[in-house]
Amino acid sequence: MKKTSLILNVVLFIGLGLLYFFHFSANKPDSSNSENHGSIEEAAAGIIAYVNIDSLMINYGLAKELNESITSKQSNMKSNLEKEMKDFEKDAQVFQDKVQKNIFLTQQRAEEAQQKLMMRQQELQNLEMEYTKILGYEQQTMNARLIDSITNTINALNSPEKYQVILAQSMASNILYGSEQLDITNEVLEELNARYNNK
Repeated sequence: MKKTSLILNVVLFIGLGLLYFFHFSANKPDSSNSENHGSIEEAAAGIIAYVNIDSLMINYGLAKELNESITSKQSNMKSNLEKEMKDFEKDAQVFQDKVQKNIFLTQQRAEEAQQKLMMRQQELQNLEMEYTKILGYEQQTMNARLIDSITNTINALNSPEKYQVILAQSMASNILYGSEQLDITNEVLEELNARYNNK
């Protein structure tokens, strides 16, 4: 029993010694590894780049123009809808007053007036849905135009091929960090605005 215990202690001691050795030898700085790390960064700098889309949308002339246009349309539609709603509410209040004061000559006239109000209310709801549909279409068209413009500009800038991959960075993207060496936003933005101003 003592012999088995002694052998077990020796094996454990040797095992601990090996673990200690491997642990501290693995943590030594490896100069060849750091050189490889630097060369990987240098290689990536010629393969991958990214563009900050949020910055383009704020500073690109076409994006500003299209955004102002859609905002103006949205404002006009909202004003028109609010005016129509106020007129409807005013007429609905007049109808309510007439009913309370029993001004309608017959029940049929009261029902006809109520039917007209209900039809107008339905028309207003349809108008609101139509405005929403128009604005949604305008937004899609604007986005497609911007994506097309940005893609064409990036393709032109990247010809002949400097980068194999160009990523889009934004608040909604999966890129959490990108080195400034890989950021080509300003270069793309300058070209976009130069093309926009020449039109």
